[in-house]
Amino acid sequence: MPWFNVDDGFAFHRKTVRAGNAAVGLWARAGSWCAKELTDGFVPDHMVRTMGTVKQAERLVAAGLWVRDEERMGFQFHEYAEDGRNLTREVVLKKREQAAEKKRRQREGNAQKSANTQVGESCPEGTDGGVPEGVPGGVNVPPPLPSPPSSPNGEEPSLRSGSRRATNGASLIPDDFTVTPEMVAWAKQETPLIDGRRETAAFIDHWKQATRNHKKRDWVAAWRNWMRRAQSDAETKPSRASPNRRPSMNQTDANIATFMGLDQPQTQLYAISGGESA
Repeated sequence: MPWFNVDDGFAFHRKTVRAGNAAVGLWARAGSWCAKELTDGFVPDHMVRTMGTVKQAERLVAAGLWVRDEERMGFQFHEYAEDGRNLTREVVLKKREQAAEKKRRQREGNAQKSANTQVGESCPEGTDGGVPEGVPGGVNVPPPLPSPPSSPNGEEPSLRSGSRRATNGASLIPDDFTVTPEMVAWAKQETPLIDGRRETAAFIDHWKQATRNHKKRDWVAAWRNWMRRAQSDAETKPSRASPNRRPSMNQTDANIATFMGLDQPQTQLYAISGGESA
């Protein structure tokens, strides 16, 4: 918005003193209106009556601050735009046009910069890919989804429903942790000496009560590791005979059975040889 300029010597200029304070008030107010409306210093009669009086306008004319314009029915500021004192309508409109063009170029530059940034993010250097929507000649191609993290033993993490994963990939043991058929088949193959139900129950109880390191990225992998350790422990422990297992027939019993031509159950042979039958 243009300004209505007042010289610092205007307050006690001879024309100002001659016009009087009331008329100078009209002059200043009318000057502000002319700058806003871009009238190049022309004040029509109806605006004079709105901002002051006709008598005040006549005093401004008498003091040489205004000039009467009968043709346009109003008053003209004396030397309104002389020496660039105030900006003319033509100059103001040209400046506004230049400012609008500058902003338009800035917006285009910012839009292009934003588009280039999106292209760089969705299509890294050295790869082929689409151009984000809105870029001339381009199509919207979403970036590829990230690959899921691998478990510590190199196996793919479980996608079983109900698992609770934190944003960093680690979570507490799920409340509904269950053994899937795939996990059962794995256990039969890899940990044949283990009671799967008992070890799984111990695994769940242990991690529900844990206070340290109680978050895991892959609970199925953690279960497999638990089962492997249990298998290793079972393999290293000395085997113990089952209390219900029958003792094997010794060589003496076998010789007696052959000599007597008997084809009897093992329990009867134990009775013949003095062994205990089961």
